Amino acid sequence: PIANGGTAATTLAAAGLSGTPSFLCTMSTAQTSIADGVITKVAFDTEVYDTNSAYDKDTNYRFTVPADEGGKYYIYTKADCADTSGSQLRSFRTYVYKNGSQYAPTVAEVDPRDNPGKGGAYMAGSIIELAATDYVEAYARLDTNNSEVWSIDTTFSVFGGWKLIGV
Repeated sequence: PIANGGTAATTLAAAGLSGTPSFLCTMSTAQTSIADGVITKVAFDTEVYDTNSAYDKDTNYRFTVPADEGGKYYIYTKADCADTSGSQLRSFRTYVYKNGSQYAPTVAEVDPRDNPGKGGAYMAGSIIELAATDYVEAYARLDTNNSEVWSIDTTFSVFGGWKLIGV
């Protein structure tokens, strides 16, 4: 029971809590000619939403934490790699970078070894402590048996995140 006849109708927003800043981005076109064995920034250039205008979709393809918005964030990326000419994918990794460096717990990897594949969508995500002006970016790396030309397709590729509350 609520004391003094009060109600429990307070919303998170009314209590000063929200999951913002937050952002979600996709790709307008496939990113082609991905070099074998090279960690490559993924160009997420289309905003689905960006609550604080903190995502740079035009040049750096990164989310920068706004002033006074430091804290814990859940940041994730999923990249859809595709090979149109063969099926020689040995491994594919997606990464979230923080301030220009790989954030270790965010590596997702497929490694078919002697049964190479044709591609797929692979996701990486982590809770990351971020301060104002810190930035995060999405990267990918693929390794093949024969240096085929690969692309990161738009179909399932996303990059996003939001500030966590209550932690």
